[in-house]
Amino acid sequence: MKGALKGRSKEGLQNVQNEKQNVNTIFLLVQLVVVLAAIGGYVWYGRQVHGDLEWWKTSVIYQIYPRSFKDSDGDGVGDLRGIISKLDYFQYLNVKAIWLSPFYRSPMKDFGYDISNHTDVDPIFGTLKDFDDLVKESHRKDIKVIIDFVPNHTSDQHPWFQKSLKGTGKYRDYFMWTDGKSSFGVKKPPNNWLGVFGGECWRWNEQRKQYYYHAFVKEQPDLNYRNPDVVKDMNDVLRFWMERGVDGIRVDAIAKLFESEDIFQDEPRSNRPGVPAFQYEYLTHIHTENLPEIGDVIRGWRKVMDEYEAKDGQSRFMVAELYDPPAIRNKYYNYGAVPFNFDLVVDLKANCGGNCFREAISNEYDNLPEGTWPKFVLGNHDRKRVSKRFGIEYINVMNMLLLTLKGTPTTYYGEELGMEEIEVSFEDTQDPWGINFGKDRYTEFSRDPCRSPLQWDASDQSGFTTSSKPWLPVHPGYTTCNVQVQKNKKDSPLNIYKTLATLREATAFQDPDVQFAVVDDDILSYVRGTANTGRYLVMMNLGRGSSTVDYTKDPVSAKNGRIVVNTGNFNEAKFNVGKSLSLSSLTLKPGQGVVLKL
Repeated sequence: MKGALKGRSKEGLQNVQNEKQNVNTIFLLVQLVVVLAAIGGYVWYGRQVHGDLEWWKTSVIYQIYPRSFKDSDGDGVGDLRGIISKLDYFQYLNVKAIWLSPFYRSPMKDFGYDISNHTDVDPIFGTLKDFDDLVKESHRKDIKVIIDFVPNHTSDQHPWFQKSLKGTGKYRDYFMWTDGKSSFGVKKPPNNWLGVFGGECWRWNEQRKQYYYHAFVKEQPDLNYRNPDVVKDMNDVLRFWMERGVDGIRVDAIAKLFESEDIFQDEPRSNRPGVPAFQYEYLTHIHTENLPEIGDVIRGWRKVMDEYEAKDGQSRFMVAELYDPPAIRNKYYNYGAVPFNFDLVVDLKANCGGNCFREAISNEYDNLPEGTWPKFVLGNHDRKRVSKRFGIEYINVMNMLLLTLKGTPTTYYGEELGMEEIEVSFEDTQDPWGINFGKDRYTEFSRDPCRSPLQWDASDQSGFTTSSKPWLPVHPGYTTCNVQVQKNKKDSPLNIYKTLATLREATAFQDPDVQFAVVDDDILSYVRGTANTGRYLVMMNLGRGSSTVDYTKDPVSAKNGRIVVNTGNFNEAKFNVGKSLSLSSLTLKPGQGVVLKL
């Protein structure tokens, strides 16, 4: 019995030892998993933040207005072949993504935003083969192609609308039709809604004996997204262009996609001072903007794009146009789109200095949903140019701001040159928005001045066209402000822009943090990067007076910095690129800006 007990005791001891070894092994394995997970997480984070961000987070996006970029056939209107001929220009600028405003078949009542065929190229711009060649050549040069996607409306010449007029099959309810109201036998629109370009947005159609809704010009009837066939057909339009190799879409007028189901509801007065009763801003658009139903439609487009992303592993980008504050626009991240931030376009004026800019930028950063990415822009085809809003002397410092903030910057063509707006008489005005407001107010609304042809060189019509009459006049200052001249000038806006676009690819400028430093009524400054990625100090005088500041305190915590970019408007040699600059008492004049490596 004693021997048996003794044997069993040894066996028990061995079991205990085995169990301890198992526990130790498990503990070591757990530790190993934790370590590997931490390393993997660090590597993943490093890729996401520093080396492997989606292409649209690391590239400048350059908006091309095709009518005004480059004319290849001498008819006075820019075209796709013209864009192909200038792709090297984007390589020179270090721009790796281009966005094309509409080039689809269109009667051109709103310069291509009134589409009569969503899956073809208007002959004025070329052919589908030209588009395919553009995509192919762009990709060969490592340039992504984003196109305008215009889902809210069509042209009244579109086959869908023509069939809807006749009540043909599924097309009967493709658009917003109503009998309207009847008062003492007189037909009236169903409500007081206004069009974006001013005036009534319900148009009586004698053939169908009903009103149709148009948020923009009368030749742009709104699609009815409560009809599932409309949703399907627009998904198929998106597939058509994805098949042709596009890398992303900019969604036009997304806020207008749905209207309240009960169309017999008026919108309330906005009570904005000085706004006439026919102007869009006269009302608050609770029934015609940003309705929640938009979300499901965008998710459907995102699903289509994800199908193509899954095929080749290449990210597809969707950015949405809407002029709304963070509480509204940030919802679109949940839908699957990146919303434009137009705060720097709409809210900031020439008298806005450092504090004003910081407030606008912080309004974006402080309200961003976790894990999302901002999208900044300073101008586009619908808004006044930077030179008009802030002054020509602020062109370089504004480009410095745009290209050094965290977020994807979008540049409107010509802003890299500091192009100025043209003057167009009311008689020569082409934009329907300006025409609608008449001779007294057309200059407030016409978008013609910011759409003049790109200035390529000092030759006749600035090398834009061989025609003696381009669709809009070339700016008279083209002989000194053009690509050719500025390429050969070290401190030109073009070459400063190029330097900034290249600097923006540094790891520090992909880091998630922007640390504001000195900010006052004139100065805006901030630090980009970390000790691991390298740190840069961006200093800009956005105000109207000179400012002398000590920049050495937190978060800068440095006495000196080496200049890597300046805005070119310095007379002192100490501001030359490559120089070490003391930060303890530094004076910047209005419009001056410097980026330093700390």
